[in-house]
Amino acid sequence: MKFENNCIIPVPQSKLWAFLTDIPKVATCLPGVEEVHAVDEKNYSGTISMKVGIIKLRMSGKILIEQMDAASHTATMAVQATDQRISGMVQGRMTMSLQQVSPQETRLTVGTDLNLMGKIGEFGQPIIKKKADQMMDEFAKNVATGAGAQAP
Repeated sequence: MKFENNCIIPVPQSKLWAFLTDIPKVATCLPGVEEVHAVDEKNYSGTISMKVGIIKLRMSGKILIEQMDAASHTATMAVQATDQRISGMVQGRMTMSLQQVSPQETRLTVGTDLNLMGKIGEFGQPIIKKKADQMMDEFAKNVATGAGAQAP
């Protein structure tokens, strides 16, 4: 399942990049994240809770930073998470890119390619897409605040 979300963050590109590449800090912007710990420079572990449809998930997983290029403002991460309670698993790859819109605005584009297994895979693409869109909207607001965007 592939989808792409993008939004404009009212923060200069270099400032937004610095914030987004601090993985434990930016993870707090994602709704439902309970914890994120650095294992080493490229590996992180964490837990996220969310409700999808009528099912409440609590997933534990890993993030591997595959590529992080400050010059092009792009990054690629591999993600794997499981929910032991409902025997479900998510594996995927996320890409992130920044594009300067103006000196004080940056377009954040997040591409996601997910494989959903077990009970999680039974939700269906429309439900997962709707949840991803909701999470991205909240994430964008939290990132803008966390990165120091000025209130309008």
